Amino acid sequence: MRIGAIVFIAAVVLSACVHLDINRNINALKRIQPGDSQEVVFATLGPPDLRNDISDKHFVTFYRTKAGNLSGTPVSAALCTPISFENGKVVVVGEDLTERWTREEKERLHQAAVAEREQQQAQMAETALQRAKAARQEKIKALEKEVKPVPASNAALNLKLYRQLLELDPGNSRYQKKVAVYEDRLVKQKKARDERAVRSAKAKHRQAWEQAREKRNKKLRQYTGNGIAEMAVHDMGNGSLYVWIKNVSNQIITTHPDYFTLIDSENNPVACEISDSFDRVLEPGSISHGKIEYNREIEPKELIFQNRESGRISKSFQ
Repeated sequence: MRIGAIVFIAAVVLSACVHLDINRNINALKRIQPGDSQEVVFATLGPPDLRNDISDKHFVTFYRTKAGNLSGTPVSAALCTPISFENGKVVVVGEDLTERWTREEKERLHQAAVAEREQQQAQMAETALQRAKAARQEKIKALEKEVKPVPASNAALNLKLYRQLLELDPGNSRYQKKVAVYEDRLVKQKKARDERAVRSAKAKHRQAWEQAREKRNKKLRQYTGNGIAEMAVHDMGNGSLYVWIKNVSNQIITTHPDYFTLIDSENNPVACEISDSFDRVLEPGSISHGKIEYNREIEPKELIFQNRESGRISKSFQ
């Protein structure tokens, strides 16, 4: 019985002490205002019963202002009045901003992590850019060294190298001018090569034409015609023909320079100088002959003799 009495008395004393602290806290909290420093709060209320540190600038203290159901009930936020601090000063008394500030701190940390990651990526990109720039400068230096000994006559190689340099440094006016110069020079060189090729082909063709002249003359020198007049031709080369017109009919026919037409390989009439000896009246069996001259570069395709009396006869050079 004595022990039980002692326990009862201790419980009563403890309960009285708790109520005394609660009343003291309630009265002291009335003097706390937003803007008070944490030093003022702690001097007024003493150390808090509970404390939540959220960040370097935010924390919440809790002072017990409720007794609870039992005198031995442990201190919890539900039995306390919160005081929320920002940068060491009271923001609000009686409102627990822990949840809001925790969300804000979480978002701040997230944004800080994103910003740090973006900064790292930007630094990596800048490093890569500087490396690429250095590599580009090294390549330009190597190409400059390679193009320096190339003779100006080698337009193709110069153009290739200066195009590579211009691709590496598009704003370089010297590279732009060099590319333009060698493009123009390459076009001119190609044109000159093409012209030489054409001249060479023509020369070879002309040589073949001249080499075939003897064979061609065997056919040309044979008289052929239409039963009224016959013609024979000898190709003397260098733009000269010797031509014979024979009257093989029983009637009189005439010959004249105007009756002759020389056709080139493109089927165009050729300007000729025709001998006046063709201005003749031919008795049956007689012959009129003379020279026809033309540009030596022309390859004749056909020589035509035609008038009303004799009709049309020709000689093919093909």
